[in-house]
Amino acid sequence: MTTSTPTPPPGAPRFVAMSTDGSRTVIAESPARDAVILALGAMAQTAASRGEEFTADLWGPSNNLPARWRYDGPKIFGGATRSVVTTEEVAPALTARDQREFDQRMQMLSAALGRVGITATATAVASVARPLSTASTRQIAQWLNSAHPQ
Repeated sequence: MTTSTPTPPPGAPRFVAMSTDGSRTVIAESPARDAVILALGAMAQTAASRGEEFTADLWGPSNNLPARWRYDGPKIFGGATRSVVTTEEVAPALTARDQREFDQRMQMLSAALGRVGITATATAVASVARPLSTASTRQIAQWLNSAHPQ
């Protein structure tokens, strides 16, 4: 059995996530690791909501020699079991404005949970998001982000 050694993306070392489907497509890149992790968290949340998963190869500059690449290996994202949820279960009878604000709180919490690797059903996230204000939701998302080890 032959395993191929992954080759780094073209260009100068920076933080990069690449698809592992053979196309070697760059799916996220930035000089800052946090930006790539944020993008992967959002992608993972989308994949998890569909009950899917995806794998990405992670690359970055070497700690000792920033002009050289460091391979962090393949990481699997998403893969949560999709749950069937009705609109009434998640957000019963809201006005259009309240619904938009609720949707924003749901997205903010879901993305923050996804970035730290926590998979939660829409019903569970809704039970937390429903009583919170936007400012409180933003604070919880910031706490989650700051508690996540890099």
